[in-house]
Amino acid sequence: MDFTNLNKEELKGLLKDLRLYSNLTNKLWYRWKRIFSKIKNDKSYYLVEYYPYADLEFVFTKSVEVYKRFFLCSPLREEIVFLPKKSLLWWMKVYKDDDVVDLSFEKVERNLKK
Repeated sequence: MDFTNLNKEELKGLLKDLRLYSNLTNKLWYRWKRIFSKIKNDKSYYLVEYYPYADLEFVFTKSVEVYKRFFLCSPLREEIVFLPKKSLLWWMKVYKDDDVVDLSFEKVERNLKK
């Protein structure tokens, strides 16, 4: 990239982005990519962790219901990242950016052990 052809406003914007990048990588470690992408593109990150033996279509329909009810949004299927996770002990966890709704029996099991 040739910086000599950029005007003052473009250089200020680039410097602002570099400072943001530096702050995020120092403070958030592995989450910085999602946060940086959200700030720059104004696009949320959707993740659904689910028990691998559950039907993916069922998981999708339930996750959309959770997004509508708790996060007041309706992401498309292509926007949601589905991640199978055996440790969930049936059911799922639904994430939007840094917020989570835990619908797994793992949560109930933890509460019972207390």
